[in-house]
Amino acid sequence: MRKTIFILNIFFSTLIFAQKPESSTLYKKDYYDLLNYIPKNLETDSIHKLESPILKGSLNTIGSVKLYNEFRKDFKLSDNNKNWLKNRIDQIATELFVDGKRVLISAVGGYSGCLDKMIDTFRLKDIEIINLKFCHTCTDSYRDENFVERFNNKMYSLMKIEPPNRKTHRFYGKFNGYGKNNSGIELILAEDRTFKFWKRKGLSSGFTEGFWKNRNDTLILSSKTLTKNYSLTFTLSSAKWIDFNDLKFRLKKEKLTELDNVKRKLRKVIE
Repeated sequence: MRKTIFILNIFFSTLIFAQKPESSTLYKKDYYDLLNYIPKNLETDSIHKLESPILKGSLNTIGSVKLYNEFRKDFKLSDNNKNWLKNRIDQIATELFVDGKRVLISAVGGYSGCLDKMIDTFRLKDIEIINLKFCHTCTDSYRDENFVERFNNKMYSLMKIEPPNRKTHRFYGKFNGYGKNNSGIELILAEDRTFKFWKRKGLSSGFTEGFWKNRNDTLILSSKTLTKNYSLTFTLSSAKWIDFNDLKFRLKKEKLTELDNVKRKLRKVIE
């Protein structure tokens, strides 16, 4: 019981501290505004029929669900309550998405410490995404691992973006064609999952752009849909639009080989 009271003291003191962002240069107002943001569909939501006396009130923010989830083992929650928390993480992500907030969480800290800026933005597939960072010491990051993974997987699914894996970073950069029939080919794979592809041959040239994803060593390219204005631009130029529909390449030793009949081959440019 004493252990539970101690944990709850941590919980409430953290919430109070979160409401006073001016007390720390590390945690800025926008960080805590998002951490304590209550999605519109959860404003009147309450918890019912849970066995644990600890799970009372409305767990309807990233911050509150995160904290209870961190100490789920200390609370000795039943399997039913644990499943409720898992579903609640999915629900928080879903309702944030419904409210127009695209959020992905990353864990920072460890030996290197935490950055001053704990909230940032970046783009994936032309979507502006908020990067909310959880600060950890060298020994406590495990407490948030399942929260971060579950929340991010749900948000990626809602945004229809393939989550990165351990090989995604290997595709970043510029690739040039090599070998017979591949001269003049250039492919740029940006970290925001957009790509640009050119094929220049004599007086004619072909071009396309769109979005990419990878599944292990396989790169998949899909061209964006041309708008009328964009299509007119290509009509007035000498460039021909090329349409890629899930075109696949295999990456091996910094080289891309097309898996379809054309068999384009490209080599990564090392700068």
